[in-house]
Amino acid sequence: MKQAKKFASFLLALVMVFAMATTAFAAGTNSITVNDAQKGETYKLYKMLDLSVNEANTAYSYTVNSDWDDFFTNGAGKDYVDIDIQGYVTWKESKKDAVSMEAFGKAAAAAVSGKTVVATETPTADGSFTFLNLDAGYYLITSTNGNLAIVDTTPTNPAATVNEKNVDHTLDKKVQEDSQAEAEGNGWGKSNSAQIGDTVNFQTTITLKKGAKNVVMHDKMGNGLTFSGANSVKIADLNSNTTAYLTEETDYTVVTTGLTDGCDFEIRFTQTYLDSLTTDTTLTVTYSAVLNENADITAGEKNDAKLTWGEKSETEWSETVTKTYQFDVLKYAANDTEKNPLAGATFQLKDASGNVVKLIKVSNTEYRVANGDEPGAVDSFTTVDSGKIVIKGVDLDKYTLVETAAPAGYNQLKDPVDVTVLDTNALTVEVPNATGTELPSTGGMGTTIFYVVGAILVIGAAVLLITKKRMSNRR
Repeated sequence: MKQAKKFASFLLALVMVFAMATTAFAAGTNSITVNDAQKGETYKLYKMLDLSVNEANTAYSYTVNSDWDDFFTNGAGKDYVDIDIQGYVTWKESKKDAVSMEAFGKAAAAAVSGKTVVATETPTADGSFTFLNLDAGYYLITSTNGNLAIVDTTPTNPAATVNEKNVDHTLDKKVQEDSQAEAEGNGWGKSNSAQIGDTVNFQTTITLKKGAKNVVMHDKMGNGLTFSGANSVKIADLNSNTTAYLTEETDYTVVTTGLTDGCDFEIRFTQTYLDSLTTDTTLTVTYSAVLNENADITAGEKNDAKLTWGEKSETEWSETVTKTYQFDVLKYAANDTEKNPLAGATFQLKDASGNVVKLIKVSNTEYRVANGDEPGAVDSFTTVDSGKIVIKGVDLDKYTLVETAAPAGYNQLKDPVDVTVLDTNALTVEVPNATGTELPSTGGMGTTIFYVVGAILVIGAAVLLITKKRMSNRR
C-alpha cells in the first residue's frame, strides 16, 4: 500500500497540467520556485486550498479557499475531491491517476476568471524565479506558454520547487521541387525554381506539444509570390495510422485580413483542438502560391514561416527561396564576325512540352514571361539592332526558340534552337542568320552568254547561205 501511494505521488509530479505546490510552516514564510521558466511568459499563482499544520508538523488539513468554493462544490472540482461536513478536503483515490490529474488542471485553469491572483511573474530571461512570502496552501500556477508543469503536494515542504514542462513547439518549412536532384528528399527542399505563372507548393511541418496554448502559424511571402488562398491549405495529422485531416473552423482558421505583422496569412489553431491533444502531435501543413510578375530574378522570392504560442514564445523563421531566371537572345548575320544585333527576326519561345510561352513586352530589348492570362501578353518577340533580347521569368529548364519570320534578305531557320537555362543568368543564345545565294542579274554574265550563242547562230546561218550560193553558181 505504501509503495502504491509513492507511485501515485510520482505520477502526480510528472503529469499535472498546471503547477501546484503545497507549502507548510509559518504563514508568509513559504516559497515556490519555478525552474526552466521562459522569457516573456506570464506565470500567475492562485491559492486553491488553505492548509493548516500543527506545531509539530505531524498533522495537517486542507479546506477550500473561499475564492474556489463554487469550483469545488458546484463546478468541475467536485469530481476530484471529497469535502466532509466540517469542510475538510481529501482527494478521491479514483482521481489520482495521470489522466484525471491532467483533466483537473485544465478544469482549474478554465475557472481562474475572477479568482484572486496571489502573485504574478514575467521573467525577463529564461531560467528560474521564486514566488516568496507565501502562506501554506495548495497552489495553482498557470503559464501563458502552455499548461504542462509538475505538482508538489508535500505539506512539510516550505520551499517547494516545480519545473516548467511546456517544451517548445517546432516548425520546419520546405518547398516542392520538380527536380529530384535539387531536392533534399522526396521532392521537398529549401529552394526551388519556377517560371512566372507557375504554382509553387509549400510544406510546413509542425510539432505541437501536449498542453499547447494560443498556437498560431505565421507565413510571410515575398512580393513575387501570391498566396493561393485558404482553399489551398490542408493540414494532415501524421500521428494517426491513416492520414487524417484537420477541419477548418473546428480545428483551425485561416486569417488573411487585418494582419499587422507583415504576414500574408495566419493559421490559428482553436483551443478546443489544442486541448484535445493527449500526446506530442506532428502536423503537415501544405499550401500554395503563384510566382507572379514581381519575381526577383537576382535574389529569388523568400517564403518565411514561424510558430507563436502563449503570449510571447515563438520559433525562429524557417525560410525557403523560389528562384526564376533569364537568358539573352543574340540574332546576327552569319557573315558578321563582330556579331552585331540583327533586327527583324521573329521568334516564339516554347517550353519543354512544346507549349508557346506567352510574353509581356517590357521594352524593345526586354520581355518577361506573362503571369497566366495577363492582359497584353504576346506569342512572340522580334529582334532589334539596338541590343540583345533578354527573356526574364523562365524556369531552370529546357526551352526552344522557333523562328517564325526571318529578317528581309535572310533565310528563315528550318530547325528550332535549343535553350537550356543556366542558374547563372548569364546565358546568351546566339542565333546566326545566313543570306540566300545571289542569283544572276540583268547585264551580267548571265545575258552575255545569250549574246554569244546568238552571234554564233547568225554566223552559222551566213556561212550556210554563202556555201549554198557557190554551189548554185557552179551548176
